[in-house]
Amino acid sequence: MNTTQQALLTFAAATHNELFDPEYNGGEWMIEAVQTAETIEQFVESSNKWASCTKDQFGEIAGFKFVAWHEVQGAKGQQRRSLSVIDFGDFRMALNCDLTYF
Repeated sequence: MNTTQQALLTFAAATHNELFDPEYNGGEWMIEAVQTAETIEQFVESSNKWASCTKDQFGEIAGFKFVAWHEVQGAKGQQRRSLSVIDFGDFRMALNCDLTYF
């Protein structure tokens, strides 16, 4: 098992497979999720240029650091949504959810 798989298994266990289910279709996100090259710090810096966003909240799940916004709007006219960015070490994921609820 590689480090990516191990990180996702650890995260899945900590969130009770609600966001990522390692057994569904060989491992699948249950929410909208994309891998990103941007760091947590870069997302926080970029948030200053978004049309609107709630205060950033920092936390940790199973040893993985994250930043979350309850509601963001990238540009006027776009749908508002929750956003979290979690750092798994070798890779980062942007998730369409607020990780502070976990």
